[in-house]
Amino acid sequence: MTTVLLFGGQGSQTTGMLHEWSNLPQVVAHVAEASEVLGEDVLQLDAAEALTGTRAVQLSLLILQCGIAAALEDTGLRPDIGAGHSLGGWSAAVSARALDFSDAVRLVDIRATGMAAAAPDGYGMSAVMGLRQPAMEQLVAELRDEGHDAWLTNANTPTQFTVSGSESALESVYDRAADAGATKVVRLAVAVPAHSPLMEPARDALAVAARDVTVGTLRYPVLANTNGRLLRRADRVIADLVDSTSLPVQWTTGMSTLAERGVDCWVETGPGRTLLGMLQGLSCKDRNWTVDGIGVEEAVTRWRVFR
Repeated sequence: MTTVLLFGGQGSQTTGMLHEWSNLPQVVAHVAEASEVLGEDVLQLDAAEALTGTRAVQLSLLILQCGIAAALEDTGLRPDIGAGHSLGGWSAAVSARALDFSDAVRLVDIRATGMAAAAPDGYGMSAVMGLRQPAMEQLVAELRDEGHDAWLTNANTPTQFTVSGSESALESVYDRAADAGATKVVRLAVAVPAHSPLMEPARDALAVAARDVTVGTLRYPVLANTNGRLLRRADRVIADLVDSTSLPVQWTTGMSTLAERGVDCWVETGPGRTLLGMLQGLSCKDRNWTVDGIGVEEAVTRWRVFR
């Protein structure tokens, strides 16, 4: 059996998610460490009002996911591969030992702050379901020809993509995608036009800060966001995380890579099961679950049974 540990990105956050896991010692320890690194009480970050900002979202997800991953490891789970979507890539990198948690907290703080500063007011992201890439490329090209700020960003499945851009562009996406045959269009709970060229200033600031990070030694490969390939060196994992700030996430390619490598057990840390819901066309049988739904002990028990 080959196991991948999955970490979701922005949009998977839930109000009070750090508090909900306050009975798990590893989450408590990560909350304490992050609070010390940042000089603030990070438990305030998962409040509903705070989560309207990208900094609170990114830091809360990083802290929670790393805490859950540590609990899984302490309980005996041994993944073969780590894969994180967008912000989740930082959690995957920590779990795989590409960098220390404290360094990841500092860098994600810089990442999130830079993204918020680079984002014009009224910009964000929408997800479109039911259209394939050529149709999405045409839709976005037409918007740009008309003067809208719009970019085709994350390729989540063969028929699910995100568009980053201005409010006017996203409003137009809703109508035009429906006319083109989309089954669903959803405005995402993401306060910035992530993975677009507008994020290049944030990417540049993050690249400078990453130079001072102590690079670790990977204990298992990590899936790249920018090209969907498996990375086996920690420095390349960190470089990919930096570059992906302003580049699209090639998640569809990545899932195909994992399937080709024989992955047949998919464990998502949570919150929720967003990434498990993206496993279109893959034979997963019964071997996929989210820790958020069943708890750490049950997740590891199931993993041991399938082994």
